[in-house]
Amino acid sequence: MLVPVQPEATPRTERKRVLFTLVFLGSGGIERSVCNVLAGLDPRRFSTRLFFHHRPPPDREDRLPRNTQVSWATDSYDYHRQNLPLYLWHLVRHAREADVIVAGQEGRAALLACLAGRILGKPVVGMIHFDWGAFHREQPRRQLWGLRLLYPRMSRIVACGHDTARSFQELVPVPSDKLQVIPNFVDGATVRAAGEAPLPDWAVPIFQKPVVVAVGRLEPQKGFDVLIRAHALSRQRGVDANLLIVGVGSLEHELKALAESLGVASSVFMPGFASNPHALMRRAAAFALSSRFEGLPMVLLEALALGCPVVSTDCPSGPGELLAHGEHGVLVPVEDAPALSAALERVVSDAAWQRELSRRARARAEDLSSERALGAWETLLSSL
Repeated sequence: MLVPVQPEATPRTERKRVLFTLVFLGSGGIERSVCNVLAGLDPRRFSTRLFFHHRPPPDREDRLPRNTQVSWATDSYDYHRQNLPLYLWHLVRHAREADVIVAGQEGRAALLACLAGRILGKPVVGMIHFDWGAFHREQPRRQLWGLRLLYPRMSRIVACGHDTARSFQELVPVPSDKLQVIPNFVDGATVRAAGEAPLPDWAVPIFQKPVVVAVGRLEPQKGFDVLIRAHALSRQRGVDANLLIVGVGSLEHELKALAESLGVASSVFMPGFASNPHALMRRAAAFALSSRFEGLPMVLLEALALGCPVVSTDCPSGPGELLAHGEHGVLVPVEDAPALSAALERVVSDAAWQRELSRRARARAEDLSSERALGAWETLLSSL
């Protein structure tokens, strides 16, 4: 005997299955921006997975979004080109269960996401994090060839800012209706809660004086050599402040040697990776971004959320866009150590100006709502 099935009171909707892919879980803004999107997507509408080529380091696993399945291809942190088929095999295995594949960064992640999409016949979304007009000049030519080969074949492309989108479109011929701007964002409440944590023991002596804090990879892009020169100029004029540069990278020894040669090694601190840089940033007299180029820097968004007085280079692209061209922070020319020094010196020495910049930073953070960006992501992913 057949029993008739009663219709459900409300129709059941299938969740869209989305797979984001990254090379590894680094400490930079790219990884944080991807994890912020995954953490913010409505779990009632989206089932999410994050796939890495390399296993996430144990000391960074707390950065992974909680409502997302995480998988990886290899436990090794070393890259070997001959392992590309292995990374692709694992990516295809997991992507079979996805409706949409999102390449969370340029380069190898985009290459394998495109191949997996082609093999499985699934839509691929690419993310653009850099101002490629500036970035491609210091990259191997194959990077630019890769952009021009891969991204026109993707279903959609998401740029982190309007300046970034314009510079990308000048290099890569993609139709305007395929390229969409969805700004990076941060969860301000989470960032501010992290900022309330106590200082680590090693940082307490440093903050006995006013501190200028910078955060980023120790690579040429970030311009920390210019920042150290700016700090040295301020010290020569009698400004008794410390400079704290948080991050790891290939220039660590070179930057420490520069500080030594300028006679400021005793006031320049480079502790490496910090699990909670927000506790350091919240207590800073000023936050400095000395980059030669950017996209839409996550660390600057975090500084604004914390109410840090911001001094930044007006580099391509991102800082001008985020700071409303100087309304919510101080902008100085790229590579100009004297201008950077003068701007930081005023913030450190003028308490009223410091408070005003902090107020402007908080006001800007309120404008940069995560809800709008997440709504755009959900609309885009639902449409594919």
